[in-house]
Order: sequence, then C-alpha cells, then structure tokens
Amino acid sequence: MQGFINENIHETRNYTLLKDIYHNMLVPCFPDPEDHLTWKKIKSMAKNGIENKNENARVLVTITKKLDEKGEGIPVSFIVGVYYRNSQTALVAYLGLQGGCKGVSTLNLHTDMRIEMKKEAAKDGKKLRTIFSIVDLPEHANPDFVTLSPVTRIVMMERFGATHIPIIFHYPMLKKRKLPFLKSRMELKNDAALLGYEIDGTFTMDDPEAIKDFLDDYYASFGINPKKIEMLNTMKAEVNKIPQDYVKKLSKHYRKTKKKVSEKIQALNDFNPETLPHRKILAK
Repeated sequence: MQGFINENIHETRNYTLLKDIYHNMLVPCFPDPEDHLTWKKIKSMAKNGIENKNENARVLVTITKKLDEKGEGIPVSFIVGVYYRNSQTALVAYLGLQGGCKGVSTLNLHTDMRIEMKKEAAKDGKKLRTIFSIVDLPEHANPDFVTLSPVTRIVMMERFGATHIPIIFHYPMLKKRKLPFLKSRMELKNDAALLGYEIDGTFTMDDPEAIKDFLDDYYASFGINPKKIEMLNTMKAEVNKIPQDYVKKLSKHYRKTKKKVSEKIQALNDFNPETLPHRKILAK
C-alpha cells in the first residue's frame, strides 16, 4: 500500500503511540463506555501479553500510518487482536479509523493482523486454528453511540471472510457499582453475535472444538472460571449442534428484515382510504 506503513506495537513496544491511538481513535470509534476497556486496562493487557511469555492472552496491535511529505507517519487506522495460546485461537477485538471509522480501507490491515496472529502461534510451534469477532446486534445498538451502522460493520467483517456462528452468545460486561468501594459486578449479555473467519480455505465450523476452547479462554481472560458458568455449557451444547457445512452471512437476515420494513412503509404510503369498500358504500 503505497504511502502507508504499518507499525506493530507488539514489536516496537511504543506505548506512547498506543496511548495516542486509544484516545484519538479507539474511544471515538467506540464511544459507548461498555464497548471499550479503559486505557489502564488496555496498556496492562498489551504489556503483559508482550513482555510476559507465560501470559495466555497476547494482545497484538497494528497501526497504519500515512506518510506525509516529510516522510513522517501519521496514524490513520488501527486493529487490536488477541491471540490465546492455550486454545491456539484469536479474536479481532477492535478495528477503527481516524475520523470516526470513515475514509480508509481496512482490508490490508485486517490481512496483516491475520499474519501476526499466525506468527504468534508459530512462536510456540503451533498452528492458528481459527479467528473470531464479536459484533453488536443492530437491534440492540444504542443510537447515541453509533459511529458506524451495525449492519455495515457486519458486512465489513463478512468481506474479510467472517460467517455467523449460530449460538446465543453471551459476553461478559463489568458493571460499576454506584458506591466506588464496591467491586464491579460481572454481567452476561446476549445482544452480540459471534463470527468466525475462514483461514486457508477452512471455516470455523470445521473445528467445533476450537470454538469451545476459544470460549473457555475468552471467559478466563475476564477473570471468570469457565467451569463455574452454566451458560457456557449451554453455548457449547449449541456448538455441537451446528452442521459442519454451515456457512451463513448474518447480513442476509438484516437485509431481509430491512426489505420487509421497507415494503410495509411503502404499503402505508400507497394506502388510500377512498378505495376501501365501506368508503364506496358510504359515498352512495
């Protein structure tokens, strides 16, 4: 990509740049406080994942910079991925652009992140099994915090090769208490969808055990013991029921829904009470 360069924070350990990206891109792209971790947590996860070789979750951050006339790089987009060593799976956690997620193609950035995830697995002599994304369901999106249409976000992920994993996915959310001295409460929400990516011609559903192993690692990364969450067993049971050849684009569901809504609106617009039978009778 001429005129652009990528910097991997997990290689350069440039936490000053990471802080700049967090405040000037990540938060503007995900303004809902429930949708992003605090800077302190992001930095802690990034440093531990990079510097502690025994850490299971390794945070990978790649930033695309556009070269100006002086040859200096100006950050224009970023992607945050997490590689889980135990399950050999990965998660695309955040993807955003300068100016509220508009104006720059992220395909190359997404491709480069896949390469970085594969490299992390190779460090342990392993092979990356699969990659996931978690996206908000459009019907639950808070309009006050929408910077990119939820359906557009889903379509974007599908262009990168993602397909819907048909389970009722519950993701953990820390809820702060009103009294500051009380510990935050963990809640499980089911207003998101789990997507899996095709890797080297292999779909996520080809390896259901990888999905279940990822769920264990994902919950454990929040400090939750997977063995104590009955909801997790329910999700794993749903995974076992997925047909191996299942491939579905989640966007199709919302396109059909949108079409039905449009048809109803059009029917209302075309409605003419004068054409109703009782109107004709009353007119006589």
